[in-house]
Amino acid sequence: MKILTNQFLSFAMVFCSICVLAGCGAKTDGPKLVTVSGKITLNGEPLPGGDIIFRPADGQGHAYAGKITDGTYTLDTEAGKKRVEIKSMREVPGKTTEDNPGEVVNVREQIVPTKYNSESTLEITVTEEGSGSTDFPLEGEPPKPKK
Repeated sequence: MKILTNQFLSFAMVFCSICVLAGCGAKTDGPKLVTVSGKITLNGEPLPGGDIIFRPADGQGHAYAGKITDGTYTLDTEAGKKRVEIKSMREVPGKTTEDNPGEVVNVREQIVPTKYNSESTLEITVTEEGSGSTDFPLEGEPPKPKK
């Protein structure tokens, strides 16, 4: 009986050691990221808030996003050619909707023209050294609300 207990303890110690060592493998680093920042204006005025997204222009790989605050943004992304999407929403005064029964929320609408977000043609090439300051001066009217 004592031999069985010692064998079990030995096995348990070896098993635990293997499990601990398995978690100590070499760290796999992800892709090298570079920082891109700049200013975003809409019709000459700083975009108050929103999101900026860099998607691989070829559709392969990861998208990276950053927040827009008071017309400025900063985000980390991989080097390469990117398709840029810029989105910003505002509440429509006096308009509400009931998304979930009993839950009334203010209606929000996109203020950035679709040519800069869902149908964006904006592109940027991010180099491994970084792209420095990249500004996006946007022009145009917000998309028409969907009925």
